[in-house]
Amino acid sequence: MNFLWQTFETRRNLLKSLVKHDSITHSEGERTFPYFLKEQYLKLDYFKNNNEQVILQPTGDGRHAVLAYYKAPKTKKTLICISHFDTVGIDDYSEYKSEAFDMDNITDIFREDDKYLSSNAKEDLSSDNYLFGRGSMDMKTGLMIHMSLIEKAIQESWDINIIVVSVPDEEVESLGMHKAVERINQIRKEDNLEIALHLNSEPTFSQAENDANHYVYSGTIGKIMPSALCYGKETHVGQPLNGISSNYIQSFINSKMEYSNLFKEHYKSEVTPLPVSLMSRDIKDHYDVQTPFRTVALYNVFLFNRNAEDVFTIFNDVVKDAVSICEKTFQDKLKSEGFNKNISINVLSYKELKDLAIKEFGEAHIKYVIKEVIEQIHDERAQSIEITDRFMHMLKGLGPSVITFFAPPYYPAAHSSEDPFIDEIVETVSDLSLSKFNRVSKRQYFFNGISDLSYAKYRLDDLGFESYINQTPVFNESYFIPFNDIKEISAPVINIGPIGKDAHQVTERINMKSAFEEIPTIIEQVIKKHLL
Repeated sequence: MNFLWQTFETRRNLLKSLVKHDSITHSEGERTFPYFLKEQYLKLDYFKNNNEQVILQPTGDGRHAVLAYYKAPKTKKTLICISHFDTVGIDDYSEYKSEAFDMDNITDIFREDDKYLSSNAKEDLSSDNYLFGRGSMDMKTGLMIHMSLIEKAIQESWDINIIVVSVPDEEVESLGMHKAVERINQIRKEDNLEIALHLNSEPTFSQAENDANHYVYSGTIGKIMPSALCYGKETHVGQPLNGISSNYIQSFINSKMEYSNLFKEHYKSEVTPLPVSLMSRDIKDHYDVQTPFRTVALYNVFLFNRNAEDVFTIFNDVVKDAVSICEKTFQDKLKSEGFNKNISINVLSYKELKDLAIKEFGEAHIKYVIKEVIEQIHDERAQSIEITDRFMHMLKGLGPSVITFFAPPYYPAAHSSEDPFIDEIVETVSDLSLSKFNRVSKRQYFFNGISDLSYAKYRLDDLGFESYINQTPVFNESYFIPFNDIKEISAPVINIGPIGKDAHQVTERINMKSAFEEIPTIIEQVIKKHLL
C-alpha cells in the first residue's frame, strides 16, 4: 500500500508543510488554511472518492473549521480527534519574522544566531532532537498526528468512525470549535453515531526546565472572566470630595480580587492558578480635569469543578465586601475633611441592571441599544463593557454603583479523571511509553494551557450555564456557546499529545522523536486496545 504519512520522515515533511502555511489568528492565512488542508486530505483515495466527507464548516466570518470523516464498515462507535490550526503572532521573531514558519530555516538561523535562545533551548538545538517554528508545538503537530491516524484507519479499515476536527480561533475565542460542535452533533444525529471518546493532542508542557517526561491529561482547565464596571460621581479635580472617583472604588475591588485564595481550587495534587486582572482602567475618552467616574476591570479566573454560577456568587461576595470597606473608608475621609454627608454605593448584577432598564425604557429599546453597540464595536469584551455602560448612563439616578457581569470567552472545565475507561487508557499510554520508548509518561488531571476540550464534555450537574447566559451582555448576540450541542455530543475526554516546549515564545519547538514516532504509535495502540 502507498502510505503518505506513516513514517518518521513523511510525518516530518507533513508537519513542515502545515507549519509553512502560516495561519495566525484573524489573518488571511487562517482563512485560506482550510482549503490547503482539504487538498491534503484529497491526496488519500478514500477522500477522493468521498470528497463530501471533507467538510468545511463556516464560522460566519470567512473562516472555516475542517472535519474529515472516516465511516466505519459496521459500528456506530465514534472517535472525535480535535486540534486547532491557528497560531499566535510572530512579532517576537523580530528580524527573523519572515522565517518563523519555515521550520528548517528558523532552526538553522538559531544555530547561527542564538541570542533569542535560553540555555535549555540551546541544549535542545544542539541535540538535533527538536524542530523550531511558530505552530510547531501549538499545535500543528497534533493535527499532523491525527492526519496520520485517519490514514492508517482507512488503509486498515478500522471498525470505528473517526472525525478529525481542526478549527480556527482557538487562540482567541474558540468560535471555530463552537461551530464544529454544532456540525459534529448534526453528523451524530444523521448517522446515529455513538461518540466514545474526544481525543485532543495539544502538546505536553514540561513541569521543569530539564523535564523529559511525557504527560497525558484526563481533563482541561476552565477559564472565565467575571468583571466589574464601577460607576462613581464625577467632579472637578479641585473639589475631589464633591464626587467619588470610580478608580478609587475599583482599587478596593482590585485589592480583594487579584491573587485571591477564594478562587483557588484543588483537585488531588493540582491547584488552579490565582486570579489576576486582564484589564483594569477607567474609560474616559480623553484627558481633562474631571475625575474618572467609569472604571472597568476584567478578571481571569481558572476552574476545575466550579461552574459559572459558583464563580459569580463568590465574585459578588468579594465585590460587596470591597465596596463596604470602600464606603466606610471614604465616609471617614469625608468626616475628617468636614463634610456632613453620607456615601452609598450600589452593587448590582448585569441582569438586575438590564431588568431595571427594561422596566424604565421597554424591552424593544433595550434590544435596540444592544444591537447598536454590536454594530459599532467588534470586540466582544468592549461590547460587553459598552452595553453595561450605556445602561448605567440611562439609569444614572442609581448613583454610584458597581455592576458585575461576565465578559467572553468562557471555557468550562472538562475532565474525565474519575472515569475507569480513561484510567485504563492512561495506564496503556504509560505502559507503552516506558516499554517501547523508555519514556516516563505521567498523568496530569487538567491540561493547564486551556483547550477546546472544554466544549466536548457536559457536566450533568451543571446548572451554571444559565447564570453565564443571563450575566453576559453579548450572549446570544455576538457571542454564543452551543450548550445544547455540547450536552448531546458529550463523551469522555483525554489529551495525548507530543512533547514540546515554549508555547507562544520565539523558542517554540517540538521533540521530533515524540512527534513523529512515539505519540502516533501510542495513539494507534490505544485505539486498537480500547476502541476497536
